[in-house]
Amino acid sequence: MATIHLRTELAELIAKEKNDSLLQVLRDILSGGSKNALLKAKLTSRALKAEDDLAHERVLTTGQVRTRIEARKKK
Repeated sequence: MATIHLRTELAELIAKEKNDSLLQVLRDILSGGSKNALLKAKLTSRALKAEDDLAHERVLTTGQVRTRIEARKKK
């Protein structure tokens, strides 16, 4: 991907982003100000995905998880 195209795409994504904490992490990564910025970005991304999964009811009950674990043990 060409640098100009990538910068344009990133600028558009950043302009659409509404999550302040994610924008702060991006700023930290790009400015190089935080040694743990990449880890923080990964954890923030995972947390946002988990919140989205909960909001859209993409979760399993404890019983469903136990059933899956037992099924895998039998294989």
